[in-house]
Amino acid sequence: MPNFVKFIALAIPILSVGVFMSIRDYVEPERMAFDGLVSSIDWESRNHGMPLIQVTHSNGTKVKFSSTRIILNSSNLKVGDSLAKVSGSKSCSINGDLVPCIK
Repeated sequence: MPNFVKFIALAIPILSVGVFMSIRDYVEPERMAFDGLVSSIDWESRNHGMPLIQVTHSNGTKVKFSSTRIILNSSNLKVGDSLAKVSGSKSCSINGDLVPCIK
C-alpha cells in the first residue's frame, strides 16, 4: 500500500475527532445551565485571560463559568448578583434582567 494512502487512512479519523472536539468545546458555554448567586469573579484569570465566574446554587454546590466567548464585564455583573442561564441560550438573567452573555 502506498504511503499516501496510509497517511490518508490515518489522517481522516484523527482530523474528524479533532473537528468534533473543537465544535463541542466551542458550544460548551451555550450548553451550560445554572441558577444562583455569583460568589467570585476573576475578569482576567490565569487561563489565557478568560473571565472566570463562580456561581453558588441554593444547595451550596458551585459552578464555574469560564469561556473566551463571555461578553459580560464588571459593569454588568458583580459579586452577590443573581445569575441564571438556561441551557442552549446565549442570554443570562442578571437580577431578573435578560442580557446577552455569550457571543
